[in-house]
Amino acid sequence: MSNTKIKTFTKQTLGCQCPEEVFDFIDCQRDIELSNQILLTNKINIGNRLLIYIVETDDINFIKNNLPIIFQFGIKERDSKAFNRVRFVIATNKFEEIKLIAENIFKNLIDKDDKIHLHLISINEFTQF
Repeated sequence: MSNTKIKTFTKQTLGCQCPEEVFDFIDCQRDIELSNQILLTNKINIGNRLLIYIVETDDINFIKNNLPIIFQFGIKERDSKAFNRVRFVIATNKFEEIKLIAENIFKNLIDKDDKIHLHLISINEFTQF
């Protein structure tokens, strides 16, 4: 697990503009089970200020059925642990198909605020930490 790769991914791919000192603490966990059906590829805590949930999938039905639940878990964790932001990342080979569905679900998210972000990236942009 490389903190340098995580920092680069967070800043370059996700566009995070957190100050440098935030990156002094990085905790990256793999294969986090949110429920019986939902497994995050990674959950990353950056400086106890930024929370990142990463899901790697090409399954359109998984996105339709579980993305709202993933959003709920992330928002609840962000709020309960006093993070500033939460970023949800979907890494996929089916970028265009999943993008339309995920963005629609995100747009209709009831609890959405300006500190919740959705990122869709090609699996080629995602390297395991």
